Amino acid sequence: MSNRRYYIGIEDLAANALIAILREDENQKFVSYQQIESYGNKVIEVLETNGNKAILILSRNHTEAMLRDYSRFFEESSRGGSKGIQLQEGIQVGDLVSTFRGYLALDLLLAFVNKESVSTLKATA
Repeated sequence: MSNRRYYIGIEDLAANALIAILREDENQKFVSYQQIESYGNKVIEVLETNGNKAILILSRNHTEAMLRDYSRFFEESSRGGSKGIQLQEGIQVGDLVSTFRGYLALDLLLAFVNKESVSTLKATA
């Protein structure tokens, strides 16, 4: 077991959630804030089960910074009465993978792709 501490930003949660969603349905380019939070909570649970500590960074300030810093990838949108993150036109799964997964620690990557973590995206859709 490792004993690492991870600070997980909304940009990593949104990108990894969208990767999982797009792999199921390439036309689904939206993830709600509720889905992002549920997914993040499960990612933390998986990390903690493996002896790590993690903190989600989901404040409005961080969300606004993500929308500004990663405007090439994301925009805020609403769907079905839920606010969330919409993938910009022309962005593909490979773009998200190369930008948001290339630098991740293995423990964190495994938590993002964990079946239980990914299943929360369907449960809250």
